[in-house]
Amino acid sequence: MSRSGVFLAAVLCIQITVSYAKIMNPCDVADVMIRLGQKKPIVAKWVCLAKFASGFNTQALSAEYKDGSHDFGLFQINDKYCRLGSTNSCGVPCTELVNDDITPSARCALKVFEKEGFKAWPAWRNNCQAIDTSRFIVKCSLNSSSFLLWSQIAQIIEAY
Repeated sequence: MSRSGVFLAAVLCIQITVSYAKIMNPCDVADVMIRLGQKKPIVAKWVCLAKFASGFNTQALSAEYKDGSHDFGLFQINDKYCRLGSTNSCGVPCTELVNDDITPSARCALKVFEKEGFKAWPAWRNNCQAIDTSRFIVKCSLNSSSFLLWSQIAQIIEAY
């Protein structure tokens, strides 16, 4: 299937569910990142990215870029990371990144981060890089005991 055909199929799936788009609470985003083993300081960075990349919208889809690519979901992950057959792929189809369960999107974002850091996201460079991002999670109840518990649970899950 051509790239435009894949994109059209993704858009149709998204349009069918767009009325059900979920705007995430920043603390819910933080909780998912903690469950995936992230530490508090970096969790704040992920929350900042989600705010400025998608406005916390799980169904966000960017306009087409000049190179024909698109960004998908809460973290606005470029299709070069979710396109099937891509050597950069995080192993998740792009359609999985526009889902109210943000775990696949978060896992994909972490894989992108491992390769390129936050520089992979223009929203990070333009909005989050030069600020103290801790303000984005200050109202979240991410105490150290629950943080430690979630980190341990994430490690156990990853082991299976």
